[in-house]
Amino acid sequence: MAQASVAKFLLSARAVEQFPRPLDFEAAFFGRSNVGKSSLLNTYTGVSKLARVSGTPGCTREINFFLIDNKYYLVDLPGYGYARYSKDEQQRWAELINEYISLRASRILGVVILDIRRGLTDLDVMLLDILKSHDVNYIIVATKIDKLKTNELRAATLLLKSQIKSAGFDGDIIRFSSVTGEGKKELYNNITKKYQHYKELQKEKTDGVFVDE
Repeated sequence: MAQASVAKFLLSARAVEQFPRPLDFEAAFFGRSNVGKSSLLNTYTGVSKLARVSGTPGCTREINFFLIDNKYYLVDLPGYGYARYSKDEQQRWAELINEYISLRASRILGVVILDIRRGLTDLDVMLLDILKSHDVNYIIVATKIDKLKTNELRAATLLLKSQIKSAGFDGDIIRFSSVTGEGKKELYNNITKKYQHYKELQKEKTDGVFVDE
């Protein structure tokens, strides 16, 4: 199986008080506006309309929580970097995202989505810095690979790896296409592996608290 078997929308939060109770693990999807985040989420879960897909960037204006297999949250965060909305609105989103990361850092796997054609931007670096400062594990997913020819894709991948390394970060890149489905299995396996790891860590903590003397 290369997709979540059961995925359902839980709630949208515009304030910390609206966040659902924490689970042991949350796969949090971050990315600039118009990197194909909604299409990726729909492809990953196999539910075509789970996340809203729009031709207009910046449509996700709150944090959306989805429950996957009744086990963990998939979290869709507002896209950053789109100038259509006011600075006050963008600042509110930034604060909400920062609060989410601060409160849930120990449970989060960050899925950082980049457009393979655009490379690593300053805003992407800022996000990775925030995740790193909170000791949040992350994986990098490069989308829209179907837009490039084979030689172009190879060159774009090498450039992106170089940019990430030069910025002081590491991690493999999962190349992903919502059109062809390439990368879906690899992304699913990565998230599932991390989920199992986080569950084991939580069990160890719980066992440590309740050890009989």
